Amino acid sequence: MQPRFPVRLRPALPLTALACAAALVACGGSGDDDPGATVANAAAACSALAGRTVAAAQIGEPTSGAVVKTATYKTAVADAPNGNGTAIVQGLPDYCELQVEIKPVDPGAPLVNSQVNLPRVWNGKKLQFGGSGYNGSLSAGVNGLGPARVAGPDVALPLTQGYMTAGTDSGHQNDAPLGAFALNAEALANFGYAAYKKTHDVALRLGDAFYGKGPARSYYMGGSEGGREAMMMAQRYPADYDGIISVDPVMNWTGLQTFGNHVGGTLQVAPDAWLGQNNKWQLVHDTVRAACDALDGLADNVVSNYRACKPVALPALQAKRCASGADEGAACFSDAQLTVVRAAYDGFAFGFPRANGLMSYAGFGFGGEGLPGNWDRWMAGTAHPSTGPIGNGATGTNPISISRLYEYGNVAVRYFFAQDKDFNPLGFDPSAYSARILAVSNIMDATNPDLSAFHARGGKLILREDLSDTAQSGFTGLNYWDAVVEKMGRERVEQFFVAYAATGLPHTSGGIAAGVANAPAHGIPGRVDLLSELDAWVEKGTKPADQLTLANRAALPPYAVLTAKPMCRYPMFPRYTAGASGDPKLVASYACVAS
Repeated sequence: MQPRFPVRLRPALPLTALACAAALVACGGSGDDDPGATVANAAAACSALAGRTVAAAQIGEPTSGAVVKTATYKTAVADAPNGNGTAIVQGLPDYCELQVEIKPVDPGAPLVNSQVNLPRVWNGKKLQFGGSGYNGSLSAGVNGLGPARVAGPDVALPLTQGYMTAGTDSGHQNDAPLGAFALNAEALANFGYAAYKKTHDVALRLGDAFYGKGPARSYYMGGSEGGREAMMMAQRYPADYDGIISVDPVMNWTGLQTFGNHVGGTLQVAPDAWLGQNNKWQLVHDTVRAACDALDGLADNVVSNYRACKPVALPALQAKRCASGADEGAACFSDAQLTVVRAAYDGFAFGFPRANGLMSYAGFGFGGEGLPGNWDRWMAGTAHPSTGPIGNGATGTNPISISRLYEYGNVAVRYFFAQDKDFNPLGFDPSAYSARILAVSNIMDATNPDLSAFHARGGKLILREDLSDTAQSGFTGLNYWDAVVEKMGRERVEQFFVAYAATGLPHTSGGIAAGVANAPAHGIPGRVDLLSELDAWVEKGTKPADQLTLANRAALPPYAVLTAKPMCRYPMFPRYTAGASGDPKLVASYACVAS
């Protein structure tokens, strides 16, 4: 009898005996014509790696060396339904799981913990996973065992596809209070950039020991904080990676945290300013929808013509001012609330330059404000910002429910900028800490537009920005693409760097399901296999198309498409062209057009 749910298998690849050159510590691939391998006696080869060390001299950032703490061989697990049969739990292949400690130079700094996963049947490629938030653990999203970012349920896990995978906690371990690690200079550098380089170099050495050679290709993939890491790899370590995927990167990090502290905390402390009062995020959503929804040819609760919205949305929001200027209920904005809303869309201006001369942080895109978990969670929260930001969020769980923008921002202000856990971030004046903010910016901000070295080594970069993102501004990455074009010229940039704008979707979204409040009845599609797009570009020179298809699929095989829509190359947007008789669930009903 055949199993109900098919097991994903890949054909065995022939083992080649070529050893990886020592120079692979500094590069992404070996150039082997037959890059794959199938490891004989893989369980024994895995056990032999326990206790193996990597010398500090073999790691490209300062350490005291690395050691494999555990080496565990895991046998294959097939795809299977979850407990109630509503979705598939994706299986994993035979692989060797390594838990690695990378030791600091400063004895007072925490370890860098990393995980390296070595499939018995290897495709000859390495994929490093980025982290999230302030990092601090080898969670399911970073340990290399999960899906590719925003891939659908029909796409096999990268490890199952044969990638050796790696990830890291970035050099601190679930600190209490959140962000305290930044008081240590080495831990801050690890979080900013160094832990990912260290993990890359150690993974190459361990892969060499297991397979007898290094990877022919090396990729980095991440979203949010992991997206920032991905952009940082292209800028700081261009020789290491053949391809990079970045989704909603918090790449203008010091700008985001200052902006978040400002709009989530300082501005909303004023009387009648808090957007959680009378759920003003819903009024924002309704007003923007009425002004901009139909600008893309379809009134469906999604603002897709993102560049045309601001000139009409801001006056519409201003027209909702309460007559008294005070908060009069759910149907109008107080003057203080309008100040918050305008600041959210306008962004934040610094009075001094940060890394790469940046003087500002971009405001949010329009649309999707009322989606569950969007403005209600990131901009408003369920508690007024004065309810105790100092010491809040010690475990990253935000127990008193202030807005997430303020939660993350106040951590940055206290531990990264002021370097004082008792500092009150409400009313923070960045100009008083300009030198320190610049120093942190040089560590954290991935905003260097000169990607010449990455281009010269043949690297390829795919960026996706979700334009209803309220965890960070979706215009950050798009503005960065413009800056790279200005620096390097459009013709060169088109050879290696593509940017996409996914409309209607919040932070690192895999799509909005049918029936969700403030969304189209059929949902908003969000899944796309970017890893396959990247690999085809790197391996075959097949550049991703100007229009990729976003889809929502059924959770069970054969994973039928429920709704689909184009994800357009920036600066295009998906215009509905099918007319009244068309079907908004079909990708063919749209065309990517210039705004």
